[in-house]
Amino acid sequence: MSAGRPPRIQVTGRSRAGKSTVRNALSLISAEETAPIDVPGQPDPVLDGDLIIYVLPGALDTADCRILATLPPDRTLVVLNKADAIGTRWSDAALAADRHTAALGFLTLPAVASLAVHTRAGTFTEPDLRTLHRHRTRSDPAFTLTPDLFTDPSIAEDTSARRTLLARWDLYGITCALTALRHNPALQPQPLLQVLHSASGIDPIHHELHRRYEQAAARLARESASHQADPAPDNE
Repeated sequence: MSAGRPPRIQVTGRSRAGKSTVRNALSLISAEETAPIDVPGQPDPVLDGDLIIYVLPGALDTADCRILATLPPDRTLVVLNKADAIGTRWSDAALAADRHTAALGFLTLPAVASLAVHTRAGTFTEPDLRTLHRHRTRSDPAFTLTPDLFTDPSIAEDTSARRTLLARWDLYGITCALTALRHNPALQPQPLLQVLHSASGIDPIHHELHRRYEQAAARLARESASHQADPAPDNE
């Protein structure tokens, strides 16, 4: 089969949906990030890619519904980003994604793309682990409820270390790491990193995107072969 051009990927969604973060989490270096779809007075971006990743930051709004109604389901994958802000458990985000899939007709998968970016870019340092172990026995759920509570100086003397940890892993990553270390205090940096990467939800999205990319590449190759076999008629 003749090779066609590479499939063109677009990443789109509302302002502050996390488009750049999702693009980076999926390592889509060549993907096109469009302008936001909800800027008053600005035209909607042209969404004509071979694959379209629509980033949805939680609940649907009218702009999402308007744009999604124009997109082909077989070429569109919806990423329910910032899943850590939906409910109190991962199952809450998974159920929300299932509801969106049923209502919209587009496969919707949950993710915490910011955590996936952190797990791709770094690893747990010894200072990270020391800070986590100092606080892994804390049972108060408010400890990791907000950044201010997590870095409250009245909690302990390691305020600077907690701020550093927060900058490196965000609250959701810290919460996942503390939970993992409570179950297995002997976890080393690499296994702990794998736990957080799994908790980001990015792998199922990556696998589905790869499957669709292969389908799109095959479709483009067929179109290229058909064009070569049936050239345009000579006008002379």
